[in-house]
Amino acid sequence: MRKLLSLVAMAALGSGLVACGSEEPEFGAGGIKVTSEFGQKPTVTHREGEPEKTLVTEVLKEGDGPVVKKGELLTANYLGQIWRDGKVFDNSYDRGAPSSFPIGVGGVIAGWDEGLVGKKIGSRVLLSIPSDKGYKETGNEQAGIKGDDTLIFVVDLVGSAANDTPLDANPATSAASKIKVTGALNAEPKVAVPAGSKPPAKPGKPVVFAVGKGKPVEAGSQLVGRYVVYDYTGKKQASTWDGQPAANGQPAQPGAPTDQLQVGPGPNGQSGALDGLAGIPIGSRVLVELPPSKDAKGKAINAFAVIDILNAFPAPKQQGQ
Repeated sequence: MRKLLSLVAMAALGSGLVACGSEEPEFGAGGIKVTSEFGQKPTVTHREGEPEKTLVTEVLKEGDGPVVKKGELLTANYLGQIWRDGKVFDNSYDRGAPSSFPIGVGGVIAGWDEGLVGKKIGSRVLLSIPSDKGYKETGNEQAGIKGDDTLIFVVDLVGSAANDTPLDANPATSAASKIKVTGALNAEPKVAVPAGSKPPAKPGKPVVFAVGKGKPVEAGSQLVGRYVVYDYTGKKQASTWDGQPAANGQPAQPGAPTDQLQVGPGPNGQSGALDGLAGIPIGSRVLVELPPSKDAKGKAINAFAVIDILNAFPAPKQQGQ
């Protein structure tokens, strides 16, 4: 009888061990589970109860790209969800394009700055961000975020760039322009405008000074790039290499690339000053003549831009599309 009971007990225990061993752990770091792969819109669930009170960071899939550095412009797809009610308050996947943010310099919430610097491009990263490293006691009413809410983010790191990121390019064999553009391909270009230069009656085609080795820019793209703008007297008007002063409650920002470079056509078929960049390889340094504009005092400005094309992505879909 004792032997029979032992056999029954072992059988029951063995079946229990098999059953337990076959179960997939439901939740990972911070009590959070994420489904789907890098580049796909994730589904996020979490355990019952209160969230962790400190920042939780987990690399769900490690990439093989360069490490994200403080001060770079980080390009990423992401989904943000509120722990309290499971509401997805923002995500880039539905827009069909990544977004870009200065990282590590106070341009985003502290949880992003602390959790993403040092991770590799190509990684999928999970962040559980308490309110003191999120939107703090003020919350974000428009997004439905309260002052004590913990936020869950899944972030796919797509690319990063800085003002000293070298262009992967070769010098153009000829650049048909009276304006001289020289300098290293990892620094602000040096521009010399001949005395007496007049703006063209109509902007011409872009002039390529360095030919990139990347894919051709497609029409309808959003570019990540650097630029310097000059007028035809040789006066510099603007540069992404120059920092931005503090304004509207935001801290001062160092000079950095931008993603606010659109190659048309736009969502309604509209054209733009940078449409001529379509077909030019990523990694190129290009001079673009700009249409006339007016300054704050209403004075007409005729200018051109020298642009370093660092990357290109599909332009985001407009709401309702």
